[in-house]
Amino acid sequence: MEVGMAPINGRPIRIQIEKLSATKKWPNGFWAILKLMCLFYHRTVVPRRKTCYGCTVDKFKKRIRAGAVQDMNSFVGEMEPMSVQYEYQDPRRAEGRGADGEDTPLMDQAESACPVCDTLWWNQDGMVGRYSEEDIGIGWWNHRGSGPLSLLLLLGALTFIIYDIVNFLDKLWGKPDLILRMLIKMTLYIILLLYPLLSLCSKLRSLLPTALTNLRWASALNVRYLIKRGQVLGIDRKGLPGKMLLFLFQLTPLIVALYRFLIFTVISECGFNWSTIVTSLIGVIYGQWYGLYMYLLYVVRISLQREFNLLLIYFRENEGSETRCRGAFFATVLDFLCFKQLVNLSIFVMFPALVFAVSGNITYEYLLSNTTCVADNELNRSVAHHTLRLAWSEVFVSLVSYLVAMGGVHAEYIFDNFVGRLLHLRSGRNWIFWSNLNKDITYVTKNSHFLLVTTIFSFISIFMAFNFGTQDITDLAFCNDTMHEDLCV
Repeated sequence: MEVGMAPINGRPIRIQIEKLSATKKWPNGFWAILKLMCLFYHRTVVPRRKTCYGCTVDKFKKRIRAGAVQDMNSFVGEMEPMSVQYEYQDPRRAEGRGADGEDTPLMDQAESACPVCDTLWWNQDGMVGRYSEEDIGIGWWNHRGSGPLSLLLLLGALTFIIYDIVNFLDKLWGKPDLILRMLIKMTLYIILLLYPLLSLCSKLRSLLPTALTNLRWASALNVRYLIKRGQVLGIDRKGLPGKMLLFLFQLTPLIVALYRFLIFTVISECGFNWSTIVTSLIGVIYGQWYGLYMYLLYVVRISLQREFNLLLIYFRENEGSETRCRGAFFATVLDFLCFKQLVNLSIFVMFPALVFAVSGNITYEYLLSNTTCVADNELNRSVAHHTLRLAWSEVFVSLVSYLVAMGGVHAEYIFDNFVGRLLHLRSGRNWIFWSNLNKDITYVTKNSHFLLVTTIFSFISIFMAFNFGTQDITDLAFCNDTMHEDLCV
């Protein structure tokens, strides 16, 4: 049954509530990205039924009245909206049973599901397209050992980089002439550690959804969440979005890692040793992870923008139906807030590190340009200039990749654009409906302290970096013929 039609980007889009079978499998590239990023954890990633929060509360109410709820702590966790959608561990749900234990076969849901539940199956055209894991072709990509394997690989990679950090800190610690270089190098490791730490938090969130309800943002790295984002983009028909961006996100970190390898093995004459091999591998592996993480941010961002456009059409066609519109609104907004918190946390970690790296590089370049001792040794001069270029390239790639992926700095502009377009839809009739909707929007747009905290840490980073520029430059490594030797640690 068709319930409306409206243009998006000059193209008519129909909002339908009829079943649309998925006929094409999703591209293997999508599953390969999730596999390489160690994101698979749940054995079942596509539930046979998706239930809106209102229907979920109704079913839990039936369970309480029937005396089926024994553990109240578990009950509180199950009532958390993001846990209901993406972290639910109850096998009955995975098999298509409702929270009250009743069977609801997939083919029978087209008539029985509420209109808000239907919106959870929207594809890129706003049509309800139900599908199963077999339909979208997950297959062997998510086998029984995928969860433990992902966790082990993440822990192994973290052990690998922690070993390298401890190794170079042990050799650089306590050397005043190397403190600026040590801190600049640490900023790179902070950025490289961003994704694996966030992914590990996502695994912990899935493992303990009841205990870790405050880690709602971690659900944005849940495969179930990302599959829904792909569903809205219609990647079964359109394929992976932004293939050129994906290529660039993978190519640029690889070029930087290759440059670092050449500095270690050729320019500085360090040669091949265990430390060189470990550092080079970390640059390749973690650089690729960072690029893939930026691509996922891009995919989620454009998917949410698409879903908000579909939501505008839904509001237009269901104006006055507060239950339908608020249900669909909060289902989309919960996904957006989850993504927004993930982005804010990434900014909180990345931007102070990048600001310190920029300030430190400027200080380092100033010291290098105001001393003549480096010119006395050709090897020192070459190593000093190449390491500075490497540091600048790492900052440039990290910052530009993030800005391109997000289309800006923060995620708030996505919701702001939606609100601006929604204002054009408001009419004189149904003023109570629009007034209540405006209250919901006000709640969602309340200010966050992340910007203030990030700004404070950024100013501290600037002060620290430039403060190190006051040290006696005659004690720097490139003035005592040890520059190339210290680089090899």
